Amino acid sequence: MLSDHLQNWRSLPGLASHPVWIAAFEWIEKNASTADEGFYDLGIEGVRVRVMEYPTKSREEARYESHRDTIDLQYTIKGAEGIEVTPTSLLKPEGDYDAGKDFQFYGDPSVSEARIDNVEGRFTILFPQDAHMPQLRVGDIPNVRKLVVKIPVESLGGLVVE
Repeated sequence: MLSDHLQNWRSLPGLASHPVWIAAFEWIEKNASTADEGFYDLGIEGVRVRVMEYPTKSREEARYESHRDTIDLQYTIKGAEGIEVTPTSLLKPEGDYDAGKDFQFYGDPSVSEARIDNVEGRFTILFPQDAHMPQLRVGDIPNVRKLVVKIPVESLGGLVVE
């Protein structure tokens, strides 16, 4: 997991030197504030953006999830959203892995490893080993407008994470 404010992405090792990260962050800088809800293709095979807006939830209503083949770059456009993060190795899968959607749910751990409050202007990068529980309410902020850039692990030049 990596989390920071959008204005700092160029100073983070590896992000400003790889074409996939550059395309993702430049798209966010140019389009996030005006993009309608929906899906956007970044012109790199398998890399896409989804802009969405929804009410956040209590912890009891949310669930842990992970993705084996993709990395999530989650960015908050407006509002806020809490994201708990725990290594997949510490969680018990619930149900079968859905290869078509690259999606696995997990049971709720008694304690999470970390929580990020993705406030307006903040991004969090979640790797395949980072089970995450998004959609969590932050204070009295009831909604979040966000985007998720889905980045295939293989598009980063064979980066392997387990």
